[in-house]
Amino acid sequence: MKNSPSKIKKCPLETVVEKGQQIQIYHTPDTKGEKVYDSYTIVFIQAGKRIRRRATTIEAARNIASSVARQLGNGVGHVAALTPSQVADFASAQQILRQHPGATLAAVVAEWAAANAALGDGESIVAACEAQRKSTVKRSGYTPGLISDVYEAFMASLEREGASTRYIEDCTSRMGQIKKTFRGYIHAVEKTDIEAWINKKKVGMRTRKNYRAAAVTFWAFAKDQGYLPRDQQTEAELLPKNKRTKAARLSAEIGVYEPTQLRKILESAPDHLLPVFAIGAFGGLRSAELHRLKWSNIHPSYIEVFAGVSKTAVRRHAPVTKALKEWLALCQRPENEDIRLCARFAHEKGLARAMSKTVRDAGVKPVHNGLRHTFCSARVAATDDVKQTSREAGNSPAIILRDYVKVMTKAKATAWFNVRPVDRASKKVVAFAA
Repeated sequence: MKNSPSKIKKCPLETVVEKGQQIQIYHTPDTKGEKVYDSYTIVFIQAGKRIRRRATTIEAARNIASSVARQLGNGVGHVAALTPSQVADFASAQQILRQHPGATLAAVVAEWAAANAALGDGESIVAACEAQRKSTVKRSGYTPGLISDVYEAFMASLEREGASTRYIEDCTSRMGQIKKTFRGYIHAVEKTDIEAWINKKKVGMRTRKNYRAAAVTFWAFAKDQGYLPRDQQTEAELLPKNKRTKAARLSAEIGVYEPTQLRKILESAPDHLLPVFAIGAFGGLRSAELHRLKWSNIHPSYIEVFAGVSKTAVRRHAPVTKALKEWLALCQRPENEDIRLCARFAHEKGLARAMSKTVRDAGVKPVHNGLRHTFCSARVAATDDVKQTSREAGNSPAIILRDYVKVMTKAKATAWFNVRPVDRASKKVVAFAA
């Protein structure tokens, strides 16, 4: 029968033997936050009691063990009478030690003696520590910088490097929140501060990961620009990685619309939102992609989603199905086709709010990402082709298999793609070429 973990005895790291006495030293690391500090415990029996003393280095522990062994071997290991001045010194030392839990007076004195011996006579331990600190700062070579300065430098670098419009907008949003939340110098912001900022946001796991990634990118840029020590991990890199459990993934079911609900939405949507709903339902574009889509990207048989528009930064062609072609034929194409479908919405959030209101006005309960989820589910059911659906939707085959296969029946998928214009009063303005 195996011993339980609580019954397994820890073996001593070393045993100091002197004057016929055996003093054991154990390695007992001390954990503070996420950092682990070396600590050593010296164990011995004195006056029938088990005594423990602590030291921060193995050398200090050996010195204490050797001293205790000599005292016990010489028969003076008892509590000696102290003079009033010694009592006062001892009380003062104990008061200082209360600010440093785990440290003992003997260990501190032993460590001081070892440090003093290493420095030599006439050298100050405090001065040596200050010199070491200054040397570390000089070697790391960082110049303290304000969060606002780092933000301006970061955004300027995106412009110089030709980052995509989508990425710049995303960074403006997330990095802008970092700039507003943390004021002062970036080196003064700790991991717990960044973690508290993310925890205050009532968002899902995916969005939390995005904010963590934004913080890691921001702090890495500051490090690269010399605002943080180059030889240390940034505080953002120390943030825990939130991993979504398998059970959580399985519980997040895909929400879809019914074909009858789609008809209500399309027939009641205002003219400026009709192409958005139609392309979302029959082309499967993401909301961000719809917001950036231009009229010139819409062709008779396909919709060209460029890398700068696509969430995955990969160019793809979304299908223009028969139903989509008929609905788009009701929409007025502008003379200047180089403008966005959603030109009246400067931000994606404004478009999302307008779409949600339209769905509710049609008497339908909004479903998060409902148009795209329904398209993917219906497309894979209608074509029975996972790879084709993954290419058209801009997802991996694994995601299509995991989230969309068997969500809709083939009959319901057929009904979805057969929602054609019937009662809508909009006048046909410009039709697609044959």
